[in-house]
Amino acid sequence: MLNVDMIEYYFSLYYKLPNARRRVLKYRKEFYRNQTLHSYFTYSESRWMVRGFRQDVQVVNLLDTLLAMERYIEIMEFKQKHFRLFLRSLNRKDRHLLHKKHCHKRELPDTENLRNVEKLCFSEIQEIEEAACFRFKFYEMPGFLMEAAEILDIEDEDFPESFSENFAAMLEVLGVGSE
Repeated sequence: MLNVDMIEYYFSLYYKLPNARRRVLKYRKEFYRNQTLHSYFTYSESRWMVRGFRQDVQVVNLLDTLLAMERYIEIMEFKQKHFRLFLRSLNRKDRHLLHKKHCHKRELPDTENLRNVEKLCFSEIQEIEEAACFRFKFYEMPGFLMEAAEILDIEDEDFPESFSENFAAMLEVLGVGSE
């Protein structure tokens, strides 16, 4: 099934990346501009209190946020790089069709060529997403692959005895019934 929103997201990476980089710089500036690194007096709850800069909390929060933002940027750069490589591999006419429809949001006639190019584009986006999952280690191994990994490696002398047992386990993992 074709996901037009994903295609448009990939075309919008060109604009999202600079905005994300500006947000990192702005967050840093705002942190130092809005913080006093010294203690100060404040009136709260009908009494005067001394407040101070909590380095153990504030700096850790700053670094966590900056690291998360940098990781987000790195992931977007990875996706944009591979999407650009894909677009360069298309012929000029197909690239122009995709750009016109998904970047400029123009209505185009529904042609066989446009549908094929969109399917190809979405297929490439799915591959990029999967590669990003593996590259940035937020991919979860599907259950059927985990079960397959549990099939034991057998020594050569034990192989004949356990072949039928392991073969049946493999067929079960693949969802094929043994006869």
